Amino acid sequence: MPSTPPERPVSRVLKAAVLVPLALAAGYVFLSLTLLSSHTDGFFAWRMSPVTATLLGGAYGGSCAMLAVAAREDRWVKVRVAVLASSLFMLLMLGALLLGRGETHLRGGALPAFLTAWIWLGVHLLAPVVGLLALGAQARVRGALPPRPPRLPWWVSAPMVADGTVLAVAGTVLYADPGPAARHWPWRAGQLDVRVIGAWCLVFGVALLLSRQEAELRRVRGGMAALVCTGGFGLLGLVRYADRVHWASPGAWLVVLVLCSLLGLGLSGVGVSALLDPPEITSAPPSAPVVRPA
Repeated sequence: MPSTPPERPVSRVLKAAVLVPLALAAGYVFLSLTLLSSHTDGFFAWRMSPVTATLLGGAYGGSCAMLAVAAREDRWVKVRVAVLASSLFMLLMLGALLLGRGETHLRGGALPAFLTAWIWLGVHLLAPVVGLLALGAQARVRGALPPRPPRLPWWVSAPMVADGTVLAVAGTVLYADPGPAARHWPWRAGQLDVRVIGAWCLVFGVALLLSRQEAELRRVRGGMAALVCTGGFGLLGLVRYADRVHWASPGAWLVVLVLCSLLGLGLSGVGVSALLDPPEITSAPPSAPVVRPA
């Protein structure tokens, strides 16, 4: 009987150069924006409302959870959505920084904020180069790719497709032209704030659509953790700074709806993955031949 070829593993270069550093960086930004959300003018790359800070902090917290899960995996199929989503976000964030550089502390301000702005820009300029080299190392790793299982049931895939499409379209609009949305945002927000929120929406939308294509929830459990953390921390941030939100604006409730949707999708995915995912098949080592006495 022909032996099954080994499955493609995750490159050590990809783990060491991308997954682990990005997880640590996302965790740092999450703690900074969550604990010091009212002091971004003195320590962060640009000044933002505490509401925006907690929302972005929650998104980075979700990213940290996703990348931490991915860094523990050994199979490429279980990390490729996380890698692609993170790569897309780093490119979008670099574009947002360059387009909104006038709103950042690159030209001055408090010394910690000034240094952070330049470090922030430098990291996002370097990240695409490092990521491209790491993806090249991953492409050289040999191994088989297991076939995707049958399609997910419609009652699982339909919400993923619907939410993913809405988030991707909304994120694209906010990223491309943040001015009109910034003028009617339910709390104080600049164009850079709205463009970064749009980048997160676009990345979550693309990640949901890619996750649906995987057709096996076990492969995207890191992404489900990201949805839960982003939705949960975002809702807590709105409660924390409820007095700064203009609740008469429909946009405020739209933000609540999006966060509840992310939280619900993540929890639902965790709950049904054990029921829908096929059992993992691990190839057992060949048994030793039995030697019979003469």
